[in-house]
Amino acid sequence: DEEKEALKPKADDDAPASVAAAAPPVRAAGSLAAGPAAARSQANGDVANVERLSARAAAWSAAHLTHQQAAVERAIALGEAASAAEAAAEEAERRAAIEAAAVATTSAPPTTMPAPSTTSTTTTTTTTTTAAPPADDDADTQPASPDSTTTTTSTTAPTSGPTPEQWEALRQCESGGRYDALSPGGRYRGAYQFSQSTWDWVASWANSSLVGVDPAAASVADQDAQAQALFDRQGAGPWPHCGTYLS
Repeated sequence: DEEKEALKPKADDDAPASVAAAAPPVRAAGSLAAGPAAARSQANGDVANVERLSARAAAWSAAHLTHQQAAVERAIALGEAASAAEAAAEEAERRAAIEAAAVATTSAPPTTMPAPSTTSTTTTTTTTTTAAPPADDDADTQPASPDSTTTTTSTTAPTSGPTPEQWEALRQCESGGRYDALSPGGRYRGAYQFSQSTWDWVASWANSSLVGVDPAAASVADQDAQAQALFDRQGAGPWPHCGTYLS
């Protein structure tokens, strides 16, 4: 028995501690479960951050577009206001010039427009009657009938007022000499820059057949005649700036 007992391996008192130290570490089940959950949480957080950034970018883009559109609208409004103010000032100046030059018995037209000079032709007819000399008392023939001679002479009456060169200078100033010219806004038309209302006003007493005709579409002769008629009644006043060429 003693021999058997000696042959048995002796237990090492430090064996449990060594075995425990050599054993690989074992993670708790809770730690293993927390890994995927943390990854999912991180991924969800990243998605949320992207969504927030996208929303902020979209909001900034919308605000920038709105601001840009508002700026464009303000610029357009300012431009229209400036154009309207300029047109109103020009119209007021023209009206003042017309009223200043208008004849007391004639109401001034709403706008002023120049017209070309015209040349009037006067025809003078001279009739000369020549009687044949009395027949000789001894002659057997009857007295001859008197001869009548009619002579017609046409003369051009001089036109008072501006010369053709002065009218040409006025047209160059008003419209660059173009009979189909239009002002930027289309209000003033033709070589003398008549407004439709002034044109119709002049035509109402100068040539009623031109009432309603577009000044820029009227013939050269009609535009010249309208301008001459307006000048004859109101002088150079209807052309506040360019009328100096007519004096």
